[in-house]
Amino acid sequence: MAREKKRQRNRSRTRVPVASRAADIRKAQRAQLKQKQKPDRMSIAGVGVIVAIVLVVLFAIAIPLRNYYHGRSEIARLNESIAAKQDEKAALLEKIDRYKSDEYIKQEARRRFGVVDEGETAYRIIDPQIKPDDQLTTDGQKEEDSREWYEVLWDSVAEPPEEEAPSEQVNHLPIEPAPEENPDVR
Repeated sequence: MAREKKRQRNRSRTRVPVASRAADIRKAQRAQLKQKQKPDRMSIAGVGVIVAIVLVVLFAIAIPLRNYYHGRSEIARLNESIAAKQDEKAALLEKIDRYKSDEYIKQEARRRFGVVDEGETAYRIIDPQIKPDDQLTTDGQKEEDSREWYEVLWDSVAEPPEEEAPSEQVNHLPIEPAPEENPDVR
């Protein structure tokens, strides 16, 4: 009997009371719930890592995209330039073809040089306000100056300029405005 009492004592010592078993079960359940739940707040280091990853991904995507769109715009600009040059080339080739044409040569000779075909009569309309004194001639009939250049230079300095007679109509604008008219203009 004494041995049986000892065994009972030993068993009771190894047995956990019911109240403590329930507490252990509750602690285990709380630990499982904490593991299942996500943390409410992320640490600063975690946020920094996420931001760094996002930035690296953005740079990895943004730089090639920028290069792609820049290349496309450059290609579009060059295509427009090529089209403009082709239009210019076509216009120049058309102009060359025109200059090779006999009809165009006749037309330009008539327009520029006043050439007249045989049997045609040319008329020149003269402006009535042009006076014979105002006309310039380029004839070789005019007397050439046979003096040396330094004599011509000295005579141009030594002789006072001839005064022109005031004309009846003044058809020119003043070179400088009168100071009382525009005091702010300098």
